[in-house]
Amino acid sequence: MALDLDNRYEEKKELSEQEKIFLEDIEFIKKANHVAKQFNMEQAQLMIEYQMLKERYEKLLKTSIRIAKMGDKAQKKLLKFKELLNTL
Repeated sequence: MALDLDNRYEEKKELSEQEKIFLEDIEFIKKANHVAKQFNMEQAQLMIEYQMLKERYEKLLKTSIRIAKMGDKAQKKLLKFKELLNTL
């Protein structure tokens, strides 16, 4: 399932804070879509692009895991505060 990022963000002048966080990744996906459409690319160049895509995905995955951990910690703190308020 491919995202239609080429058209979706092409005309936007102002991005939301959530979109700004992922702007670099959105641009990279647009580039990967362009590379995928080029059938005449040399195998060595294709491997270079694949390696770049793999590295970016790893970075994005690590960031997503970090964000999930932060969200879990925040939720645990909120639950502790809720319990504390309920005992008062």
